[in-house]
Amino acid sequence: MFDFIKGRQLSTRLVMLAAAAGLVAIGLMMIYASGNPADSGSNISSISGMWKKQAAFAAIGFIAFVIINSFNYKRLGPASFWLYTAILILLALLLLDKVVNLPFIPVKKGSRRWILIGSLFQFQPSEFFKLVYIIALGWHLRYRSNYRNFSALVPPFILTFLPMILILLEPDLGTVLLMMPVFLSMLFIAGAKTKHLAAIIVLALLAFPILWMGMHDYQRMRISSVLLQSDVDGSESWFKTQSRTHPWLGKMLGVTPERLRNWEVGEGYQLTRSKLAIASGRLSGQGYRSGPFIRYRFLPDRHNDFIFALVCHQWGFAGAVLVIGLYALLIACSLEIAAASSDIFGSYLAAGISIIFAIQVLVNISMTIGIMPITGITLPFISYGGSSLLVNLLSVGLVNNIGRR
Repeated sequence: MFDFIKGRQLSTRLVMLAAAAGLVAIGLMMIYASGNPADSGSNISSISGMWKKQAAFAAIGFIAFVIINSFNYKRLGPASFWLYTAILILLALLLLDKVVNLPFIPVKKGSRRWILIGSLFQFQPSEFFKLVYIIALGWHLRYRSNYRNFSALVPPFILTFLPMILILLEPDLGTVLLMMPVFLSMLFIAGAKTKHLAAIIVLALLAFPILWMGMHDYQRMRISSVLLQSDVDGSESWFKTQSRTHPWLGKMLGVTPERLRNWEVGEGYQLTRSKLAIASGRLSGQGYRSGPFIRYRFLPDRHNDFIFALVCHQWGFAGAVLVIGLYALLIACSLEIAAASSDIFGSYLAAGISIIFAIQVLVNISMTIGIMPITGITLPFISYGGSSLLVNLLSVGLVNNIGRR
């Protein structure tokens, strides 16, 4: 019986690793395809450099995967406080740059999210925080007394909201919106009372107006953009029309004529092109590195936030099913490992990693089809980004480590 269970766990881990490797391979293919094959010179060199960098990070990530499997994951628990503190210090450094102007913190599109190491390497602390947060929260929740009483939820609440504030001030709205459902899901898995979770949700809803007023204009526009999209027939949405004629509604949504114009030529344009790219793929797609959205660069950020639209444009509905199927396998295997683990800390870790993968996939795909705001949440393993890919492979390595024991 023990041999059967051990064999089943090995099969689960192999399927999980195959799904992760498949997603990484698809990501490299899509990043390479995001260049225009008709281009020459600096454009094609830029894209070539991009996929080569991603391939290098994939290699580093697989090395990190091997390293994290070389020791017992339980040793991460006692070290979680120091890992959490180190990430908080890095997040605080990003904010310090607003006052001191640190040379190793670049400003990109008004945000301070990266730390430079030399001239070639940079990393995003908020990406590493996702994994460290799950480790710290899982270690705290391993005792029943840490979540069964409402007052006992104060420490994990602080554990969650202190970095949320720092990340929001970068500003990085996407990571902040990702953390709340992860927090609630892990409390639910740990066995927190439903009425306590409901109370937290109510408090969050009551605090939302304060959060809304503290957001930057472009962040409010990102959330409002779900209501501002054109209808199916191409006509203006009801909210868009009403925001023009009723200033109070526009003010509440964060919409002004100038911001609306900027949105229409910026993220609104991206969203429209994303939906057109997905629709044009139909059943089997336009073909790899083919189609107008590749040849004529109709889709901005096609290597990053909107890479799922690129998958659908080239491979159609079949490609979308393939990608979503690989994610389903990866998440299902991670959850099975979480359920099978005899160690409660390991179970929470595997479950938390599964949840964060699931939410990221759901939000990114929903964003590309226009049913959720454009928040900058990338598609795990596929979108361009070294920090994200490295953390994702570390996360899979950690789940594999849990499954081995």
